[in-house]
Amino acid sequence: MHRAVKMKTSGSHVLADVWLSEYEDEMEGLIAKVELALATSGMTVLGKVVHDFGGKAFTGVWLLSESHMSIHTFPERNFMNIDCFTCGDQGQPLLCVGDLIKGLQVDSAKIQILKRGE
Repeated sequence: MHRAVKMKTSGSHVLADVWLSEYEDEMEGLIAKVELALATSGMTVLGKVVHDFGGKAFTGVWLLSESHMSIHTFPERNFMNIDCFTCGDQGQPLLCVGDLIKGLQVDSAKIQILKRGE
């Protein structure tokens, strides 16, 4: 009889609710800011899917070798949700989310950092 070996898994999951004082970015500009934040935080993008809802509203998901990043925008409410998860020690999700919102006209933000696995 073989025993299952319990492997140590870990990761960081950063969730952000962001309220903007002004929603100035077009979809392409905000996507460029996401991709710059991913690059500067050590993430490796494997692919992305973006759905345009019109009027600056979109949902984008980036598949990362470290895990994933997503953003859901609600320009009519000056609001967006950001989700960045990495498994292991590669990449810096908090730096990624921080760099992204630093480049926006933020009124307030609620950021949660979850440690996953262990």
